Amino acid sequence: MKHAWFIGLIFAFTIISGFAQSNSLQLPPIARGPFKPEWNSLTNYQCPEWFRDAKFGIWAHWGAECQPAHGNWYARFMYLQGHPDYESHLAQYGHPSTNGFKEVANSWKGERFDPDALLQFYKENGAKYFMALANFHDNFDNWNSKYQPWNSVNVGPHKDIIGLWSAAAK
Repeated sequence: MKHAWFIGLIFAFTIISGFAQSNSLQLPPIARGPFKPEWNSLTNYQCPEWFRDAKFGIWAHWGAECQPAHGNWYARFMYLQGHPDYESHLAQYGHPSTNGFKEVANSWKGERFDPDALLQFYKENGAKYFMALANFHDNFDNWNSKYQPWNSVNVGPHKDIIGLWSAAAK
């Protein structure tokens, strides 16, 4: 099923929307774009010419999950007794019942984050395109999210990471 991810995305959005409505949550409306959530809407899409020849790009996977430097599943494994990340968390941060992932995210500062220098470096080394992590599976938003307060402007570095990447890329 080559389109299973898209169907899963529509399903997840439907579930989240239903949950929000049934729990009286007020979510901001999703901006309208050139495509509808259906396959026929995508049939006329044309890949940009520059992208056809772009053989190298950079994906910046950087967010609160990087603070403990234990891999992408730290926010889960730090709560599983017996897992190496649990033991490491106990030693570095204390017990996860009182010092959980929110405390880890608050200790992430990003004080040396310099998107201008990084993008210049990527370009000098041949990158033709750049993508940045906007939201990780821990549900942390790397921008000034109007959808939730669990984001990089309110927690951790107090910076709009995606906004800074965007400005540097432009």
